[in-house]
Amino acid sequence: MMKTYHLYCFTQEGCGPCNTLKEHVATLPESQQAEIDFVPLKVTRKSQPYARGTRTALAEEHGIEMTPTLLVVDETVMCSIEDDGDEYCDGIEVAVELFIGATDIIKHLPATLASYTYAVMD
Repeated sequence: MMKTYHLYCFTQEGCGPCNTLKEHVATLPESQQAEIDFVPLKVTRKSQPYARGTRTALAEEHGIEMTPTLLVVDETVMCSIEDDGDEYCDGIEVAVELFIGATDIIKHLPATLASYTYAVMD
């Protein structure tokens, strides 16, 4: 059976709620921790001109602007037959659920892990 759902957690350095979430995730069983992909989100802050950066391509693709954000996506393979008869397939990710803020993510994390992953629940 192929895993089709991914849990992306967008965080950034210097974010207190992000650190709270990471500390919470560290208390989970390893099988659950392994299901969450932490993705750094770079931002440009007007108050810190030296902290310039661009959002990661993944954050840009899904319109992520705040941290921490937990995004559940379903990876789907779309295939088409070209005029010459060759089959062309491309993987796309479709957003399924989105949680913003450490409190909201922590509240929904057990049900989210149970619903979308193969993690062993202790």
